[in-house]
Amino acid sequence: MSIKSFNQYITEVAESSSVKSDDKGKMHELLLAKHLHPQSTLPDHHRSESENPLYSGTAEQVHDKLKAKMSPAAYAEIERHAKQSADEFKRSFPHKITGVHWTSNADTANKAGDHEKTTGVKDINSNADLILTHSKGYHGISAKYGSGKVNYKNPGLSDLEQRSGAPTGSIKAEMDAHNANMEKLGYTGAKKARHEIWKDDKINNPTRYNAALDSVKTARANAAMIHAHAMSKKSDTELRDFIRAHTAAKTHIPHTLVHSKVNKKTGSATPVIFDPHEHIEHHLSKYDNLSARSSGQSSYIYGTHKDTGKEKRVSMIVFKGTSGPHKGEAGMFNL
Repeated sequence: MSIKSFNQYITEVAESSSVKSDDKGKMHELLLAKHLHPQSTLPDHHRSESENPLYSGTAEQVHDKLKAKMSPAAYAEIERHAKQSADEFKRSFPHKITGVHWTSNADTANKAGDHEKTTGVKDINSNADLILTHSKGYHGISAKYGSGKVNYKNPGLSDLEQRSGAPTGSIKAEMDAHNANMEKLGYTGAKKARHEIWKDDKINNPTRYNAALDSVKTARANAAMIHAHAMSKKSDTELRDFIRAHTAAKTHIPHTLVHSKVNKKTGSATPVIFDPHEHIEHHLSKYDNLSARSSGQSSYIYGTHKDTGKEKRVSMIVFKGTSGPHKGEAGMFNL
């Protein structure tokens, strides 16, 4: 092997592999907006609000903070993928795009989020990261980035409890028990401070570090079991509606999911673009006899595949934390 070909070989890995997934996803969101924008600029915005200071501020501020955290090569790779996906979307989009809004703050029942501020209509079902303005109105974009399955939604614990029909407070009680365990282990103060102490414990106090992990894993497994038990009482029709609500809830404006699917070994990406409503109906049409169960830290819906007659996973909710056992819990829904 020549020196040149050897060098090519060793660089055949995604430059962005070392960048945190959330940081990559947010940067891709902003750069996708840039390449969809008719002036190739970062999107209009109503200012991002986030518990993470990195994601708070104007589109320009968040972009610059993220860019400063990653290598030039990683940034260039994410931008290349964003442009590929934007170009692919524009090839089939029937309208002339006149503007792009970054809509990272969702509408709530009691507060106008970015959807309402952009379109004038409240839509608590909208999870659009971007809203395009075009010659005929508005169009939502859910931007996804990475090599794995699409994460459609991150429902909160109270939402998971309510939608599953689990007893009120039952899932929260598991997390309360975990937090009480953290107090007993000596983790006190704000979440951020406890998280930093826990990270330090990996080297300096591995026994406590692992005890904290074991506690949160137990809480998540118990939460998944409670959720799946409640879901097991639902009919096939109800389970299908549950899946629809988490992948393609009815929205005020049309939505498209744009996923830059990355090959981690080569650093290349393939644009995967689809209408979520059409996609989920096609997915559900493959299965009969839906039922629910849990395993580990996940709550699953299974069905009998019509072609093979074998039982297969139809969807899953993983109970997970933002980062470690101290920074909050939520679900992660994918197919």
